[in-house]
Amino acid sequence: MKRILLIMILILTFALNAEMINNVFKPNLLMPSFLDANKISVNHSISFSSGISSNKQSFYQSVYTNHLSYNFNSKLKLDLDLNFVNFGTATYKSGIEFDGNEDNATKVLPNMQLNWKPSENTSITIEFKQYNSPFDFSYRD
Repeated sequence: MKRILLIMILILTFALNAEMINNVFKPNLLMPSFLDANKISVNHSISFSSGISSNKQSFYQSVYTNHLSYNFNSKLKLDLDLNFVNFGTATYKSGIEFDGNEDNATKVLPNMQLNWKPSENTSITIEFKQYNSPFDFSYRD
């Protein structure tokens, strides 16, 4: 009987402590950082394209884009796109059979844009873009 009473008291003590801590504990997640997480916007997109010509050559390309946007203030904004591109060619045989041409490649194509609008009639943009050529499937750095 003493053992059951002791266990009950311990359980109630933990339950009461849990209730007290729950009412008092309000997390304030202020992490030291120079970036405010509330000003970051993240979006994603994915696309796939393929085609085949009359000479039985085909191509494919898939793109996953991660778009990050950060508003430093009402006049300064940074946009960053990370494009993960996979592409290659194949030769059509018959039915649904294709032979890969061993030219499958993957690239990361970053794009960055910094927009600064110091006044209503003035805008300065610094931009870096890198594109994948639709005419050349060879991998180059």
